[in-house]
Amino acid sequence: MGNIVTYLQDEQRTFFESPFCAVDSLVCSVICYFDFDHGAVAVAPSGRETLLHDIVALSDWKKLCSGSWLEDAKETEDFMRALMASRRYRSMTAAFYANEFSNVVEKQFSALTLFLGQGDAYIAFRGTDGSFAGWKEDFNLCFKHVIPSQRSAEAYLSGVASATECPLIVGGHSKGGNLAEYAALVAPARAYERIKAVYNHDGPSFLDDPSPRIEDASFAAKLNKTVPESSAFGMILERRTGYRVVRSSALSVFQHNPFSWEVECGDFACQEALNKSAVLFDAALDEWLRSKNTEERERFIDTIYDLFVSTDANSWAEFQSQILANTKKIVGKSGELDPDTRRFVLATIASLGGILKRETLKRFRPSPRTWLPFRKERYNTSADTQDPS
Repeated sequence: MGNIVTYLQDEQRTFFESPFCAVDSLVCSVICYFDFDHGAVAVAPSGRETLLHDIVALSDWKKLCSGSWLEDAKETEDFMRALMASRRYRSMTAAFYANEFSNVVEKQFSALTLFLGQGDAYIAFRGTDGSFAGWKEDFNLCFKHVIPSQRSAEAYLSGVASATECPLIVGGHSKGGNLAEYAALVAPARAYERIKAVYNHDGPSFLDDPSPRIEDASFAAKLNKTVPESSAFGMILERRTGYRVVRSSALSVFQHNPFSWEVECGDFACQEALNKSAVLFDAALDEWLRSKNTEERERFIDTIYDLFVSTDANSWAEFQSQILANTKKIVGKSGELDPDTRRFVLATIASLGGILKRETLKRFRPSPRTWLPFRKERYNTSADTQDPS
């Protein structure tokens, strides 16, 4: 079974010859993870376009992939070679690069506009990088109605729409998918009308609906949400149906890696339902979130974040480079928490474990009185769905 790398190698038709599809969107979402600030060929924040081929061919790949999951993925070099050699992507250009970061307001935002060469533009929003601030902003979605990156995504889409006249496609992977949805939902009417499609690749949903537009048939027709079979990230806060479930060559949370998503015949290889383990975890996480009020969620997330940043590491890579020493620091700092906060954190973690245990018993030891299809309107599960994990 192939993936987006083999798709790049095999699909050599231009966008004139074969229309843009969901697999192309995931490819563009991966491109958005490039560190264009340190590439040999700069991408302008203005509308001056640069050939994507030149960016890849003339850049130091290690620097171009630094700071993201790409620097550790074994498929990255093959992806770069295939992208550089692709007839399909040869005419693609990049412009309007934005990169904003702030530990103070817990914000990590980056976006790029890719002109496909046949008249359309793809607005790509970057997912979470390796920084603690980036991950903290993701978790803030559990208690904040709007996060700083969503505001930036709204402004970015509006700005690109004002500076261009072409049809727009919007998308991203992980948090980038959430930003793409948010930006489209709150976009001015004229910009929204120009959006042909919105792609959310395993990105979380929303605490509250950002706009009544989310219920419109027009938005449902534009939205393409894809999640891997054991999705943990893309199903967070998700209450809607209509997403596609993509088979993955990885297990558990590692399915979040786009290189693990299986591709066949120019499209994602899909199955009818999420794996049972994913449904179980998502149900437990949803119940846990509902059982805590906004203040409790914020307090728990802030406390855990403070423990990690107390190690002086700024990213997961830095943390893992001295994992034993940093783990000892966290354990030591947790002992310094005031008794009330320590009890609160331990009780919060225990409550999630208790919910997971109850959900497991419910699903695997059902009784006639309690066995009901869990949130049937949301999950299209089937008895014969196999869970490889």
